[in-house]
Amino acid sequence: MKTVVLVHGFFRQGRNMRYLAGKLKERGYSTLAPSLPTAFLNVRSCSESLARIIEKNVDKESVVHFVGHSMGGLIIRDYLSRRVVEGLGRVVLIGTPNGGSPYANLLLGLPFSRQVLEALPDLAEPGPDIPSPLNVPAPEIGVIIGTRPDPVRKFLLPGEHDGLVSAESVRRVSASDEMSVPCPHERLHWRSDTVEAVASFLETGKFLTKE
Repeated sequence: MKTVVLVHGFFRQGRNMRYLAGKLKERGYSTLAPSLPTAFLNVRSCSESLARIIEKNVDKESVVHFVGHSMGGLIIRDYLSRRVVEGLGRVVLIGTPNGGSPYANLLLGLPFSRQVLEALPDLAEPGPDIPSPLNVPAPEIGVIIGTRPDPVRKFLLPGEHDGLVSAESVRRVSASDEMSVPCPHERLHWRSDTVEAVASFLETGKFLTKE
């Protein structure tokens, strides 16, 4: 059995990953897309919730892959940094702010933001300090980078970015392959080319051949 655990981003729920989950099911994968308390709790707390859910819902004989969008990728990294996972497969991080996002820094300047939204410090620059995965050898990690923000946010960040997270931030993790998708942050995991890229990486450790 091959299982893909899909982890949503900040202020989202498991249903935000339903498109990816459905398409991966069509390819023969079992999927798990839990709702985690990303709206109010930090990466570590969400990682602990994910651990309990996986313990109850994933077959111990299954090969387990992980796919995370945005903050979901940080949760996956934290989860893998604190336990050896039997049957660990590959990992795909989609638009994950491994080096943080300046928007989180701005929100941290608002009154009571830290008390209400615990995840903000993890999402702010320079990004959380998450150790490498405990598994030896470490899993292959692929990163997907958004490169076409909507017109309103096009000029708000320097360099290549998806409107919320820079390409440099996404790349701030040890990855074996990367792929760019011309899309804003919120839609990265709702595209057919992203599905094809994720499926390719889970099967081969490489994304589709890039032009």
